[in-house]
Amino acid sequence: MKKLLLFLFVPLASFAQQTIPLTDLQAFDQPSSNWTIEGAIKSNYTDTSFHVSSGKGVLVNTLRHGKYKRTDDLRFKLNHGDIHFMMDFMLPKGANSGIYLQGRYEVQLFDSWGKKTLKFGDCGGIYERWDDARGKGKEGYEGYAPRQNACKAPGLWQSIEIDFEAPRFDATGKKIKNAVFKKVILNGVLIQENIEVSGMTRGALFDKEGPLGPITIQGDHGPVAFKNIRYESYDKPTASLSNISYTYYEGKFAEPTIGAATPLIKGKLAKLTYKVIKAKNDYLIQYVGDLNVPEADEYEFQTHWTGSGVLKIDGKELNSGAHWYSDKVSMKTQLSAGKHRFELIHVKDFPWGPKALGVFVKRIGAHELAFHDRTSLPDPEAVGLIEVKALSEPVYQRSFTFHGGKKKTHVIHVGDPTGISYSYDLKQGAILQTWKGSFLNATQMWQDRGEPQTAEPLGQTVVMDGKFPLALSSQAQGDSTQLVYKGYKIMHGRPVFYYEWPAAKLGVEDHLNPNKQGNGWERTIKLVGASPMLSSVEAVIGNSPDVVEINPGLIALQGSGYYVQWNKTPALILQSGPGKMQVRVPVQGNSFTYQLIW
Repeated sequence: MKKLLLFLFVPLASFAQQTIPLTDLQAFDQPSSNWTIEGAIKSNYTDTSFHVSSGKGVLVNTLRHGKYKRTDDLRFKLNHGDIHFMMDFMLPKGANSGIYLQGRYEVQLFDSWGKKTLKFGDCGGIYERWDDARGKGKEGYEGYAPRQNACKAPGLWQSIEIDFEAPRFDATGKKIKNAVFKKVILNGVLIQENIEVSGMTRGALFDKEGPLGPITIQGDHGPVAFKNIRYESYDKPTASLSNISYTYYEGKFAEPTIGAATPLIKGKLAKLTYKVIKAKNDYLIQYVGDLNVPEADEYEFQTHWTGSGVLKIDGKELNSGAHWYSDKVSMKTQLSAGKHRFELIHVKDFPWGPKALGVFVKRIGAHELAFHDRTSLPDPEAVGLIEVKALSEPVYQRSFTFHGGKKKTHVIHVGDPTGISYSYDLKQGAILQTWKGSFLNATQMWQDRGEPQTAEPLGQTVVMDGKFPLALSSQAQGDSTQLVYKGYKIMHGRPVFYYEWPAAKLGVEDHLNPNKQGNGWERTIKLVGASPMLSSVEAVIGNSPDVVEINPGLIALQGSGYYVQWNKTPALILQSGPGKMQVRVPVQGNSFTYQLIW
């Protein structure tokens, strides 16, 4: 039953989202003429501006008068306190913008692509405060650089997620608690956590702090674009638990069923707690209370216990089963306003593992609330990071890994000292994912029993299609059943992968090396054979729901999530299925080279 949790990287959270519509500019307060709603944008990673297509769904800032001004900052009509805010953004080369929470506290948006040393002014940084009274050269203070560079190349769509806790004020208006950036997640990487800001950052809209304020986008420094703007604010009341009583039993209970057992102790509680449980094991405890629901809505209950249990509301069973205390067992239910009967029964019939009990309730638009005493639910057991590093030379690590929801068993991860890495499916002859930053989290390979024997990236990751990169003309893309893996050799410090491709009567060599600029991979696929059918071989350089043609020999794939660049040979863009596009380039000669840039 024992399970260990590893808190290293935080995936994009699933939360109840309200969306800012981008069919017009009605959500914004007197936007300048620089701001428009467009249908699509694209940009080369060397461009300093956008190519815009008309339509709906993308918010764009481009210069339409002499120069950018402070009045070009975009103020939302949305005023907020605590908020969970998410959007996608695109920056051209050298661009600079920012997101001001409450119009007062800035998270920087900046073209930091490829930077090795980060400061508070880089992408995802929390901008510094400013005070002229501190003296020349000392005016700026309290800026916070991101933990690592998770910024993508200019012209690619990026995602940012901000969990912000507003400052608190007493009845007289005196501030009693500072604002806190609980989390900032850039492109899926946690780059800021629990950063307390003692006051407003430089460039704030206001001259003092307050409980509410508008989201504001910096628009006076250059072009920037946004889409998929959504948020959850926390201004609704949530359920509470009162009039709590407990009944405690000892003995062997295999299930959370009281039966004919005789209670040992009864009592009243201010909050749920395991501390009234006397034995280490072989006990059953029943908690009953009044669940007070302020408004009719859907409420989610999350339970934690070591052993078995059941949670019932008005006799209806919600959460149940045998679990370890760090498991998050969750169920939603629709409740009417008023008082409801809360019942929880918990048993533990084994001697190992800590006693633990926790119950949380969550309503959309309200903070999660604990019904239990803080010490009743232990923190998850700490698990140290087992990190594989690639410092002075390329490093290779075999493991299982997940891709597309499936566990891949024949995987090698290659980390390069340039700071880029990839995972490669040896059976498929395919790149599964590539990333920048630290190399590999191998904790689940070695911690405890080494299950599930998977390794994960430690940086900003782009998931690839995971398919063999060659096909014969007018035929489907090759897969693992058509390949014979012949191993790999180390050449110039990096692996070269070898295959037999029976369908084409060819041998294949797959070479992956950092490109000259150090901003992506250069992949060369060589064809080997006495009578190669060169005229019928095509390189499949991408499978994606969409294909954005930037320039001849440059495309953006997966929602403009990464670039593919090659020698300008005309590409074939095919419909490979519903909502699926495939890009092929005829192979001329015995090899084909392209770059992956992100």
